[in-house]
Amino acid sequence: MSNIITQNPAIIDTPGATVFFPKGCKLKHMEWSGYLAGATCVVNNGLGNLVWNPDPASDLEEVRTAAIGWVDTGLIVPTLTSGKLLVFFE
Repeated sequence: MSNIITQNPAIIDTPGATVFFPKGCKLKHMEWSGYLAGATCVVNNGLGNLVWNPDPASDLEEVRTAAIGWVDTGLIVPTLTSGKLLVFFE
């Protein structure tokens, strides 16, 4: 599967240098699920500053952010070793 950013939530399953929502967006929250033990997920803003680096749950259940708010430089997911990242936005 490839990244789907034209729906809400956006589904990210392939990491890379692509900036999603480059003009910015108001994020409700993000959820990471379906990952394997030892997996890593890193979400940066369009300038490369860290937005979220979740600790995987020991029971491999989904992990989620609190409310995030406006991210005016977009999002980059440079690291996603397994699972899917759901990005909920307004």
